[in-house]
Amino acid sequence: MMMSSSIFLFISYFRLGNSLPILESKLKKYSYGSALNFGKKIRDVTNKDEFDKGIENYNSANKNPLSLLPNLQKVWGNNVNKVDIHLNYYNSKKEFPFVSVIVPVRNEEEYIERCLLSILSQNYPYFELIVVDDNSTDNTLKIIKDIKNKKNYKSIGLPVEKLKIISLKDKPDDWTGKTWASEQGFLESKGDIILFTDGDTNYASKDVILQSISYMQKEKLDALTGIPSSENLSNLGSKITIPFWESIFSLFGVNSSKVNDPKSKVAFLIGCFIVIKRNVFVDVGTFESVHNALQEDKALGVILKNKGYNLQLVKLKEMVYTIWCDDLKSLWYGIGRTLAPLVLKNKVKMISNLLIIFFASIFPFIFFPITVLTNYENFSVGHILQNLLNLKSNLLVFEIISCSLIITLHSLKCKEYGINPFYSLTTLFASLFVFVACLHNVIPILIKGKSKSILWQNRYYTYNEQQEGFTI
Repeated sequence: MMMSSSIFLFISYFRLGNSLPILESKLKKYSYGSALNFGKKIRDVTNKDEFDKGIENYNSANKNPLSLLPNLQKVWGNNVNKVDIHLNYYNSKKEFPFVSVIVPVRNEEEYIERCLLSILSQNYPYFELIVVDDNSTDNTLKIIKDIKNKKNYKSIGLPVEKLKIISLKDKPDDWTGKTWASEQGFLESKGDIILFTDGDTNYASKDVILQSISYMQKEKLDALTGIPSSENLSNLGSKITIPFWESIFSLFGVNSSKVNDPKSKVAFLIGCFIVIKRNVFVDVGTFESVHNALQEDKALGVILKNKGYNLQLVKLKEMVYTIWCDDLKSLWYGIGRTLAPLVLKNKVKMISNLLIIFFASIFPFIFFPITVLTNYENFSVGHILQNLLNLKSNLLVFEIISCSLIITLHSLKCKEYGINPFYSLTTLFASLFVFVACLHNVIPILIKGKSKSILWQNRYYTYNEQQEGFTI
């Protein structure tokens, strides 16, 4: 059981999503994500007013974007040229549809500035940016207004006239905060294409919108959704647990590549990046059709595919970054929000998945030292190696292999997050946390048909079996 669980988990990790198309930037790395450091560097050696004037010329009225070139050359010399900055997109005579970027936010003061500035820095010629503040209790709304009113010097030269702010004070009881805010943003939009994104995303490439629209046109898609790259984690607890959770999440997920198979019923959207044609979004009922869903992205994806629309899932390779959870508390509730709808869908599978987690990632770590101490009176590495092939040593071999497989999975995810792989040595702690969080959220639904309260965006929700959905 222990060995088979580890192997199954290891195979599941590599089985999901490996055949997805990859969307990459056509520009060299110059993003707002790195622009904070880049801007500081360039301002240290040039006149700030002169640099900002160059940025303003670049962003205003679709003027020749190469007006920025002289300022870049002052910093990096004549090695910077027209080819290096790849801004010849504007020379194309092709007409691009107008895009409405809608960002529903609530208490995102830590990330909202970066998000909005990275979107306003996009080189796509025709778009508007609609930010819907869902009654934030922190400084989120103030930060947004400062960008709009150019009180934030980082917004100087950016097309802040594209930014529209909607401030909400309440919402209907039968809507989740995000679906209501997203719907209000849509009602105020005018784009032929709608891009829904989150307030903690970072558009690390300036051509994210351009590449997405071009890809949709090329593939003749009705909707496009993307898996962002992982944001670096800073919290110690999150560095230990979040990579482990994502390494075993394949147990609760599906083969992502099946989303792109019209014959498959598998369908979902990634909430932080949904690009959809306006007429298609209206036909599927907008967010009103999924107004009480905490996993509104998945619910909307199912409706899209059931109606026969062409949907595709891609990987946004180093183009868009986001962070799903940034501490143990948010991960605890995030696990609940993910698992609650899955419990009633297939109770047997949920129970078996919990057993797999236990036998693959907890059992071998706990019983490895017990096995060593009980089977080897003469405790030495040499003595253990001599007896590994003996029948009584098989359990020890299985434990070593199981531990190695799980640590390897954990270290691979750590690498994706830019975390030192040595954090994978804390796999036992991470697995215990994740396992307890799963039990805490799953058992009440199995027994009572009702979940524990799940915190999301500073509001508490409960999953109810009778209503087959979330209630506040």
